[in-house]
Amino acid sequence: MKRNSFFSLAAALLLPLWAMAQGGADLARKMEALNAYPDLIVVNGKISTMDAGNREVQAMAVKNGRVVAMGTNDEIRFLTGAKTEIVDVKGRRVLPGLIDGHTHPHMWAPAHWLGAEGDATAKRYNDPQLKITMAKGNDSAAVLRALEQVVQQRSKELGPGKWILAALFGGNSLSESRTIVHQLFPRLTGGTRITQAVLTTDFLDKLAPQNPIYLYGSEAIGPGASNTAAQKAMREILNTEIQGSYAGATGLVYDILFRDRTADAADFLKRELLECVSAQGVTTYGNHYYGSPSIMKIHNYLMSRGELPVRWGWWVGGGRGGRMGQTSDYAKQYQESFYHDLGDFRGIGNDYIWNAGVSNEGFDSGLICTKAKPKEAIDMSNVTGYGGLVGPRMDCDQAKFDYENVSSYIPVKAALEAGLRIGFLHGYSDGSYDALFHMLDKAIAEKKVTLEQVRAMRISTEHNPIIRPDQVKRMAYFNMTPSFNGYQVQGDIKGGAFLKTYGEQFMTWMAPMKSLVSEGAHPVFNTDVHLHKVPVEWKDMDYPAQWDGNIWAFIEFFVTRRMPHDGITYNRNEAMDRVNMMRAATIWGAEQLLNEKNIGSLETGKLADFIVTDKDFFTVPEDQIHTIQTLLTSVGGKVWHKSAAF
Repeated sequence: MKRNSFFSLAAALLLPLWAMAQGGADLARKMEALNAYPDLIVVNGKISTMDAGNREVQAMAVKNGRVVAMGTNDEIRFLTGAKTEIVDVKGRRVLPGLIDGHTHPHMWAPAHWLGAEGDATAKRYNDPQLKITMAKGNDSAAVLRALEQVVQQRSKELGPGKWILAALFGGNSLSESRTIVHQLFPRLTGGTRITQAVLTTDFLDKLAPQNPIYLYGSEAIGPGASNTAAQKAMREILNTEIQGSYAGATGLVYDILFRDRTADAADFLKRELLECVSAQGVTTYGNHYYGSPSIMKIHNYLMSRGELPVRWGWWVGGGRGGRMGQTSDYAKQYQESFYHDLGDFRGIGNDYIWNAGVSNEGFDSGLICTKAKPKEAIDMSNVTGYGGLVGPRMDCDQAKFDYENVSSYIPVKAALEAGLRIGFLHGYSDGSYDALFHMLDKAIAEKKVTLEQVRAMRISTEHNPIIRPDQVKRMAYFNMTPSFNGYQVQGDIKGGAFLKTYGEQFMTWMAPMKSLVSEGAHPVFNTDVHLHKVPVEWKDMDYPAQWDGNIWAFIEFFVTRRMPHDGITYNRNEAMDRVNMMRAATIWGAEQLLNEKNIGSLETGKLADFIVTDKDFFTVPEDQIHTIQTLLTSVGGKVWHKSAAF
């Protein structure tokens, strides 16, 4: 009796254990059948969430591209299924994917892949036209001789009717090349025409009469030139004649040379995105959309095939309509009706491509002036409100711009009054912001918009090398999101030229990022450069050589405010602390692109965009931030970049 009682008791005790085991097995099968386990977990990390509390965790789980759980290693490992991928980061720092608020990968790609690596690209796509040949020299005459040789040789190699692309470079630096090369072109940036220019249409027609020719001036924002055959082809396909260097000629590559070759064009752009964006740790970027109609098609082509390695928040560019260069009543009516009919589709899109608003990137063309006074007397007779990249600016107190009749002001005003979100507006002088504040104050006073609507727009201005202290408060008041890249405070153009003209007493005006934070604003980080090392003749912008192909060097500047090539510290009082600097490169960038609900921080429910670095951004000595390497980049839990050192 006692023995039977013992077995009965044992059975009673073991039955629940068996049932529990059976139930656990059933639950596991159900989880597998429902595909409910995480696709990926990240463990053994120092994961900076960059959430409101700046929480740090050890591990996180990802399912269907989004973060589903965060916690300790044990808590997250418990969720693992048979098919879950485990990424052990071995104690390294994990950050949200970086957001580059202003850059142009499609614009940087031609100089890189058709220029610096042109031979390989022409071979890859079996098209010898896909190569830009360089004409170099130490003076204008030498450059022209080299150009004649290059064009004639390419004409023989390619045969009649084929495009000849050539770039001109003088001296050993971009600064030298501007002096040597730009004067050869019929038009300089800023709208100034050179009456004694050599590279006229007639000159190029004689150089290769049977080939369309396009010439690139040194650097992305340099001048361009073409012959009659090229101009005819551009008008037929693009309904306009392309002008300018790489920045202005994107349509030539994507819409003419890659015409009806979407797969090749997509592969071309994808290489740039993988090697020069994703490899840096960038998972989202902001960019305009104009000048190359097929760029949207190419992005969509990649996205629909699961091959787009970064996310793109795009701005409706000024385009041809936004830069009509006219102030007639008809032009104003056109702008008003265009933006009124456009509709407000900010934020509309998908996880990879969405609209961020409406832009006229060249907003301040014709509005450039300053309230600073030059350190010595300057001849201002030829200074206008255009350009402003070199030399003095107009005196704002004397300029007295008629804002309502400035062609670059008109479309932005029309978009604002139509209730659209405006932004991505260049700001190359303090007078540029005075014009914008005038527009906002007037629109609010006339009840075209409310202050609350303006604040909800999070209006972005770009580059911002020169901001007066009194303007910082106004930017914060309007909840603006100015975007900074740093390099435009130095050099021979833009902010660097301003300092040389007006003196270091205006150093407090240079990119006042910390002051904006102190006033409650959320400034945004960007690069606006090609993040890859190429020879100087193929370089896009004039930034320190130590920054070539290194996003962490750009970030370091805002923490130290020191330029590595000249040792100058640009107002140490504006140095950013590490946490806010990383916010500027992540969550504040997401806010500017109107997508902070999905990107910018690592939180449950958000897209799983993250990077792993070899060194800890928060603890590495500040002058060593540039030595950080991005080891792994994941977009939505899919790894697009993995270093051999990971």
